[in-house]
Amino acid sequence: MLVVDPLDKALLWELFGNARVSFQDLAKKFKQSFNTIKNRVKRLEKLGVIQEYTVELSMAMLDLENLYVIITTDGREKMTDLLDQIGNLQQVRYLYRSSPNRYACGTFVTGTADFFQLKQSIESLKSIEKVEFHPISTFVPDAPAHSKVRNRGNKVNFTQNQLKVLRCLTADVRMSIGKIATQTELTPRRVSRILRELQKGGGVHFTMRMNYLALGDVELEYFIRYDEMKTTPRQIIEWVYTQYTSEFWHAFTFLDEPTLTVTLLTNEPSRIKEITSRIREIPYVRSVTDFLIPEQHRGGHYRDPTQHQLDELFKEAGLI
Repeated sequence: MLVVDPLDKALLWELFGNARVSFQDLAKKFKQSFNTIKNRVKRLEKLGVIQEYTVELSMAMLDLENLYVIITTDGREKMTDLLDQIGNLQQVRYLYRSSPNRYACGTFVTGTADFFQLKQSIESLKSIEKVEFHPISTFVPDAPAHSKVRNRGNKVNFTQNQLKVLRCLTADVRMSIGKIATQTELTPRRVSRILRELQKGGGVHFTMRMNYLALGDVELEYFIRYDEMKTTPRQIIEWVYTQYTSEFWHAFTFLDEPTLTVTLLTNEPSRIKEITSRIREIPYVRSVTDFLIPEQHRGGHYRDPTQHQLDELFKEAGLI
């Protein structure tokens, strides 16, 4: 098992919130040396925890809605084939089998037509018995407030110069201001101002894609139903986060029923029973179903609808 300590985790979320943040600024924020921060980040890159740095349009720009999909089968499917079939659908961002006959996936859809296309695609597969769609909100307390998991962003109209800078950033989101200036024929001062405008405007996120499972930890998912008359999902999530801060990664709150999911990672499998027992004792929780997700039960891959939309903007601006 690999170990991620609080500094590693903090660095991951800082880079997730702003992939352009410098090692120098991170060193100052966390009161570490420049080399310590650089070496930590490079290690996370080498391990594959940091998969890539990228620029993405905000959810508001793309009119995206986040849906959590629960799929029940008759048990006759071949797991690897079904993971491939569902994972290859364009709306699917991640997918895993949580238990026999049960799969779950996260999706982004744009509008009613896109939703029904996804619904029909999944329901038409062999062995599928039931498909549930739940709109969700994401709770990641360690992520910065401006990051894409905590902020839908805004709809904005980009200027020609902003698009020139974004064109550079799609090739390398951490590209230096000097290199951007050279490629765009703008002054470094102008480039700096545009970068601030882009971040403040909320139309894009400078972010990175991470695979926390590359740490080798055991992934636990808790599917929790609660009494909405006596508690709130926020109270439950905050209790879990307070008790298991180092293990906590994210939570999803269902917007259409009193249900939430919490994902924890642990490098101590012997603690799983104790963690599960304590979560089941949370006041006003009606039921808790726990899932241990092995790597081989995962499928699909992270899809970003951003690049196609950005290319369309660049074409309209005559930049490609």
